[in-house]
Amino acid sequence: MRILYTIFFFLLLPVYAAYGGERDTLMQRIAGFSHAKGFSCRFTQNIQFSDGSGQQYTGTIEILRPGKFRWVYQQPYEQLYVGDGSVIWHYEPDLMQVQRLGDLDAVDPVVMQLLDGRVQPESLKLVKAAHQASMHLDVYTIRIADSAPVRLAFDAAGQLAYVESTDALGNINRVGFTQCSLVAPPAKHFIFHAPDGVDVVDVRAQE
Repeated sequence: MRILYTIFFFLLLPVYAAYGGERDTLMQRIAGFSHAKGFSCRFTQNIQFSDGSGQQYTGTIEILRPGKFRWVYQQPYEQLYVGDGSVIWHYEPDLMQVQRLGDLDAVDPVVMQLLDGRVQPESLKLVKAAHQASMHLDVYTIRIADSAPVRLAFDAAGQLAYVESTDALGNINRVGFTQCSLVAPPAKHFIFHAPDGVDVVDVRAQE
């Protein structure tokens, strides 16, 4: 849960006139996702801790409007988060346990809400725009409302490359995206039934 929550600690600070053109470009790129009925990507998450250690995770993500998402962690161990728009299911096969969550804000990433079209464009504030020539990336430091700043990178083709944030302890969390498709995933991917013999724990009352 902590890892997923860290991923979702994303986004955004005030708009400066100098970045007016860059903001327009950013919003056009976001619109490519937010105007689609859904999308899917592979992801690699790298967490660089302030003590020099690190951890890497890989998997897939699927989004279906409105408000449905599916995060599948494949390495180094399996985890599944499925949000059907009202309830989030967290399944850990190794532990033979399913948690039923209700606090969407705790685990539904703000950046995915933005790309999903659930965050109004006017609430996004651009702090900084930069170009990483060596990687051919445009990197935008943005903020939404009172959320922490996050860096959102797009490649030359306008595809989402990574989302990166730094927490109060100096830990850097980058989620890179590849093989993104703007074809909406099937609705059945966002329906979850606990496997037979697996404990189901309803933690909604504790949130």
